[in-house]
Amino acid sequence: MAPNRASGTAAPESIRLRLTPEARAALAQALAGHSDGLGVRLWVERGMRPHAQMMLDRPSVRDIPVTVDGVPLLVDEASVAFLRDAEVRYRADASPPGFEVVGPFLPSRLAPPPGAAAPPAPDAGSGDGPHAAAEAKVRDALRNVYDPEIPMNIVDLGLLYGFSWADDGALTVRMTMTSPGCPAVEELVQEVERTARGASGAPAVKVDIVWEPPWGPERMTDFARRQFGYA
Repeated sequence: MAPNRASGTAAPESIRLRLTPEARAALAQALAGHSDGLGVRLWVERGMRPHAQMMLDRPSVRDIPVTVDGVPLLVDEASVAFLRDAEVRYRADASPPGFEVVGPFLPSRLAPPPGAAAPPAPDAGSGDGPHAAAEAKVRDALRNVYDPEIPMNIVDLGLLYGFSWADDGALTVRMTMTSPGCPAVEELVQEVERTARGASGAPAVKVDIVWEPPWGPERMTDFARRQFGYA
């Protein structure tokens, strides 16, 4: 589990939620005609692919009330770390139409998180070999895989140490964990294998968990270090 320097309940203005004009209009319409006190509950289902959920509800003691463009939002206190700087969108072109929440701490193909690549391990390679294009696709895909206990993807956390390819095209992904006692090792390995196989097109993918060099906050991207207060 990575160290997290943030503590305490966030102030409403520190969450910095945004609504697109389409989302604001759709939410205002959904709230129209309801009695006072009703708001739009916003929370995150956590896991290796955390995702935001929304519903109309009344406030509870665990909510952080936030009003954005006149729309009352009820932000789940435990979800704040995932929802900072997020944007609520309404997708009229989706089937069926609906809302989506994107941001730097949530997986999204539409809004990849910013930040430079993590400092590579000594054997991570230069990224300009015959498999460079496939490796780039794998890295992009793995930005949608999160440590289940931390609001950050495994690439920006610096858990990805590199790749190696067999003569038959099989791929080995070298990665580490934030601590040897991480309880989600097995589930995370399986998710990385599935994701890397789909992105690379390799006939087989294996994840090799390594502990050298040991993981530390210095391996995180600048973006991740800023979020956890190390920069």
